[in-house]
Amino acid sequence: MTNEESSSKVDRSGRANKGSYMQDDWAAYALEESKKAGQPAHTSPEAVNGAVQHNQSTNGVAQPIALSALSRLRNAAVNDRIKEIEERLAKERDVIPGMITTGTVTLVYAPSGAGKTVWILGNLFQSIRNNLIRGSDVIYFNEDDGAKGVLQKAKLGHKHGMTMVTLANSPDPTLRNTADALRLLTAIRQEGEADGKIVICDTLKKFAPVLNKSDMREILHVFREFAAAGGTVILLGHCNKHRTMDGRLIYEGVGDLKADVDNMFGLDPLNDKFATYQELLVINEKDRSQISFEGGFKYKQTGALISYEESVDSVQFMSPDQISDLKDKQRGQINVGKALSKYEDEYVLLHSIMKDGRSYSQSDLFSFLNDDDVNPNGCSRKTLRNCIDLLKNNHLKLERRGAHGKKFYQWQSF
Repeated sequence: MTNEESSSKVDRSGRANKGSYMQDDWAAYALEESKKAGQPAHTSPEAVNGAVQHNQSTNGVAQPIALSALSRLRNAAVNDRIKEIEERLAKERDVIPGMITTGTVTLVYAPSGAGKTVWILGNLFQSIRNNLIRGSDVIYFNEDDGAKGVLQKAKLGHKHGMTMVTLANSPDPTLRNTADALRLLTAIRQEGEADGKIVICDTLKKFAPVLNKSDMREILHVFREFAAAGGTVILLGHCNKHRTMDGRLIYEGVGDLKADVDNMFGLDPLNDKFATYQELLVINEKDRSQISFEGGFKYKQTGALISYEESVDSVQFMSPDQISDLKDKQRGQINVGKALSKYEDEYVLLHSIMKDGRSYSQSDLFSFLNDDDVNPNGCSRKTLRNCIDLLKNNHLKLERRGAHGKKFYQWQSF
């Protein structure tokens, strides 16, 4: 196929032409069916894509017979391919144990700087070392790094036998942008080599316009066809800068994407960049596996004493007890977010009173409401109590004293 013919499948905006992909699919399928039926396989695109068969001849010249629309629909049915699908599902295996399996399209999103790349590389390397997958089956599109990061990750990938690709500096002039990559993935599928291959897009935002429904629909169509042929696609995405009012992550992209993927997970980082370990709680947005994944991961954060490779190699699943503590921590952070969004004046009032580190009873705190200098914004007992309840066991350390368990609170910073 010439470059002109290849580029005809992509419009001027770089989007994959869906009609061309569907024609290619029909061509491959019709040729396969003609072989099964003992009919001569004609490779002419006009014959196959035009839904005709050269199964009769007059004076030695093949005569085309058009297939009816109903015949084409029946030929496309899965009824006669049940065994083939069962055999493919029987070969299904874990890519990331208990979370991502082969033959699926999965979106994993997290805030910028949370460690998505560390997380995915660490898990892939472990799966390769544990013989769950082969490094030679992994195709990693790194579109989220500068030259230094590209080199750093290329060395790690090479050590594990992975194919690391960065489109911007590809030596192949026909593999320089998203449209080129999509054509190549389609060709891999049509050549029967998608089965077992694992494609990583890091990140989806740099690989595709995540806020354009039409573009994303066509690109996801290519990924879903690749997965249907036995391949696996893992997309790494970003979150919005701001969380919801109750502190939850918001995926940055069109909402339709959730319907077009098999699995969708969020990675919620619960430590700041100065902590020794980063802890990631997995938010299960969508999971088509029989047992829904719940869990978390942690890894050593890169720093003066921790190299990037050491950080990647430190990625590990967290124990059930650790995950329980992590959920409590997340719940606390969400409550702090609620307090700041709903009761900002009350939050500021409590902090200004309690920043001296002393303990105050609830009645002590209520008494400050009558002081206009301390309470210039007119906070009420009800709103202050609501704010205290949200901050309890987070910023407010609760202690009970006396025979009747009177409540005392002390402000603590994180």
